[in-house]
Amino acid sequence: MTQTHGSSQPRQAYHHGHLHEALVKVGLEMARSGGAEAVVLREATRRAGVSPNAAYRHFANREALLDEVGFAAADQIGTVMREAVSEAQAVDGETVAVARLVAACRAYLDFVLAEPGLFDVAFRISDAGLDACKKDRSKAPNLPGSVIRDVLSGPDVRLPDHVDVGGLVILVWSVLHGFVSLSTSGPLRGEETPQRADRVLNVIRESLRGAIARA
Repeated sequence: MTQTHGSSQPRQAYHHGHLHEALVKVGLEMARSGGAEAVVLREATRRAGVSPNAAYRHFANREALLDEVGFAAADQIGTVMREAVSEAQAVDGETVAVARLVAACRAYLDFVLAEPGLFDVAFRISDAGLDACKKDRSKAPNLPGSVIRDVLSGPDVRLPDHVDVGGLVILVWSVLHGFVSLSTSGPLRGEETPQRADRVLNVIRESLRGAIARA
């Protein structure tokens, strides 16, 4: 009989009161190695050492598990960004706000370029999952966009009155996301990714530095 993919993986022991968390953890491991497509509910239950019926008490279907894994991955990205913000130091006369934003952006790029599988699953959340998150932010308190918004909305940030902070958040996040997509699965794949990332970060730094300087 042909062995199914992943069947050599050992079953993991877990506390029965924490099955939900255990399945999300297994899902993250699956996503890390194969992206969103690798997150399969039946395989997650097998790795956790439980029957599929036990999992359905926590996740109605694969999409529900995929959403939870996606939020967990996105929260990991945002947590790394917040840590970088807290440690940021201004250099070369730039403001602390600029240093914090660049630190957050660098942390984003470093993490997702090293973990393309988690990057993939973090942005494959369903419409239902996103709606649920809007109603309950505790699902993912450290979404990358929230971290960028917090930095740009800080009391030490003075932008020109005509600048739309929400639009600026979308712009910065879109630049980061687009660069990663081009570098991991698009035409910018290659060994020059670190150098290109530095160029992107320099553009972000100079753009925000100029805006704040004119405020």
